[in-house]
Amino acid sequence: TDVRLIRIGGKRCKCLLSQYDDYIVAVTIDSSFYRQGNIFAVLIVGVYLVLASCCMFYMLSRVMKEKYEKEKLLYISNTDELTRCFNRHAYEERINNLDLREEWIYISMDLNNLKHTNDSLGHAAGDELICAAANCMRESFGKYGNVYRIGGDEFVVIITGNTKEFQSIIESFDRRVAQWHGKLVDSMTISWGYVFSSEKEWDNIYDIAKEADERMYKNKERYYQESKIVRRR
Repeated sequence: TDVRLIRIGGKRCKCLLSQYDDYIVAVTIDSSFYRQGNIFAVLIVGVYLVLASCCMFYMLSRVMKEKYEKEKLLYISNTDELTRCFNRHAYEERINNLDLREEWIYISMDLNNLKHTNDSLGHAAGDELICAAANCMRESFGKYGNVYRIGGDEFVVIITGNTKEFQSIIESFDRRVAQWHGKLVDSMTISWGYVFSSEKEWDNIYDIAKEADERMYKNKERYYQESKIVRRR
């Protein structure tokens, strides 16, 4: 069989020639037939690609949704609802992973006069104080560590970066707190106590936390004595 391209009446055709004994059989096929076939094949491939793209997009959206849900669940489980700081659950996980051989700073913080504010101005004013304290802590320490709300007005800051500049960092925090004024409460004060992990050989991390708490409560007692405020419990 021989295949040739010929023209019949100005149209381009394919001609198939086959010889059978003494006869030659010629079959002509209009080239438009192939073009139609090509268009049909292109349509099939196009539909396939569209369906494949839809399936891939669906699978990708499922994966992204599952990842988002996991991240959302992790965020909720580790975040304090009121202040958006890390919560006690995240705090417990963090301190269990701290290395006593490395240098870091543990800061115990506590709001002053929160009970008096709640009793005299209402819990909305108390919440304003708590959120303001959290914001001041994040703005001052957020670049160097994490802020945890572990109780009503109890916070812990763990600084792992730039510890050599800590004095200027804590002074900046004190200035930010002193300059704060709210809508329901005019001002706030925060007592704190800090411990360097490198101060001495500690038996465990909880000893550091206990020492920071003791230093914080000494500062709190000093504040009440100097301000001549009767501490309400």
